[in-house]
Amino acid sequence: MIGAVLSLLWSLVAWVFTPVPLIVLAATFGVVYYLATKEYDFWPSLGVPGPRAKFPWGNEFGLPFVSSFVDFEDWIYDKHGGKKFCGYMELHKPALYVGDLDLIRAICIKDFEFFTDRRELVASEVFTEMLFVLNGKEWKRTRAVMSPTFSSSKMKNMHQLCLDNAENLSKYIQGEMKKKGEIDVKDSFGRFTMDNIASCAFGVNCNSFVDPDSEFAKNAAKLFEPPGGYGAFRFMFVLLLGISHPLVRRLPDPQDYINKFFQNAVNRTITHRETSGTSRKDYLQLLLETKDKDGNRVLSDSSIVNQAVLFFIVGYDTTATLLVFAAYCLATEPECQKAVHDEIDSVLEQHGGQLTYEAVMEMTYLDRVISETLRLYPPAIRMERQSSKDYTLPGTDITIPAGTIIQMPILKVHRDPDHYPDPMRFDPDRFLPEEKEKRHPCAYLPFGAGPRNCIAMRFALFETKVALIALLRRHRLEPTARTPPPPMPLFKKSFLLTPEGGTTFLKAVARE
Repeated sequence: MIGAVLSLLWSLVAWVFTPVPLIVLAATFGVVYYLATKEYDFWPSLGVPGPRAKFPWGNEFGLPFVSSFVDFEDWIYDKHGGKKFCGYMELHKPALYVGDLDLIRAICIKDFEFFTDRRELVASEVFTEMLFVLNGKEWKRTRAVMSPTFSSSKMKNMHQLCLDNAENLSKYIQGEMKKKGEIDVKDSFGRFTMDNIASCAFGVNCNSFVDPDSEFAKNAAKLFEPPGGYGAFRFMFVLLLGISHPLVRRLPDPQDYINKFFQNAVNRTITHRETSGTSRKDYLQLLLETKDKDGNRVLSDSSIVNQAVLFFIVGYDTTATLLVFAAYCLATEPECQKAVHDEIDSVLEQHGGQLTYEAVMEMTYLDRVISETLRLYPPAIRMERQSSKDYTLPGTDITIPAGTIIQMPILKVHRDPDHYPDPMRFDPDRFLPEEKEKRHPCAYLPFGAGPRNCIAMRFALFETKVALIALLRRHRLEPTARTPPPPMPLFKKSFLLTPEGGTTFLKAVARE
């Protein structure tokens, strides 16, 4: 409050005693300072501990979204009480950082009715119907419609599509080894997830193993390019004001042509299937076939486009990176890789050498390998909720108002020695049933928790297993001279965990 009063006084003094050009500049600064700092007393007034609010970034660490995400997590979790809970300023917005597992469970599961929403994160008005960004009743309705599309029976129908793409992956890696003697696994797995999601979500045969510069692949890659120049300027306005603000709506969207490409791709497929009467066992078809009790399609064409693009955004890079980390862990832990090879050989023998859906589901040690990979290298560093009602933190007299952002660490929880002894050691046996029973249910959060967890979790795990099995049934992964020793160094300025340098090189040696 004192800072706000001082900024207004500064504006008044500037108006009286400085020349006109400086008056405007000083007054503008005063207004900006007031707007940026008016909430700086938010957490102290509630008695919530945390780092001191500081102009201009709201905290002493640095600019959110640009500074090192990994280092920020260490700073807030270890030094400012985030292991339990603390409050800090994210620019001008108060955020509650919660690391206490009981409180995470209360927010995500037990008291979910208070935290049904997420903050507005969509960067383009075209995609405001995505499930990830919907809130309230609209989120609940769309989630209920989409949940059955990720059931085990529906995934079984998509098994052959995944298997075809995984076989293409295995053949591509064989060719790369013959040409180069090593493989860039990030590039290889990226092509696999590109083709798999294009096939399952868009009904498009992308085949990026043959043509990495196809129209679909080029536009898909642009979805993940960080905004620069005008794009970065607009993105900051979206973060500060929200996509629905009148000012933001007047700013041209630099990705509009990319968005239109995906709209057109999905709409062409929908039109073809409806006019020709053809269908295919993919995710897009499942969305088209969602009907109400009167037999009418539940999701509009625009909503289906949004969900298909969301599937791609949340599944392409995250699954490719999970495959990279899993391959790296197996290459640097040969005993674990031998156990995976033994399981693959044994299960496939029982299924006549065929990689059936049932065979994939029976590989429990590979399940544990993937789980331990996700513990040590989770896709996202933290997860968020937004309070939809006033909420009193259990066991305290602290009441946070509706609209408060809640941030919960994933990477720090997964690497906390209090939850996982010797946390940097790769050990799939941490996920034996009896070991899982000993841990708090919220000590493992790679896909979030509660009703707003990742709806495509099963599909992501399934395609990861299919890709690894298709590769490992014929190959043994080994480090190269360019492979760093474990643990994998991380690129710290990305919210989604990725290896430092963006690439990982391994060898895929043919098994005898």
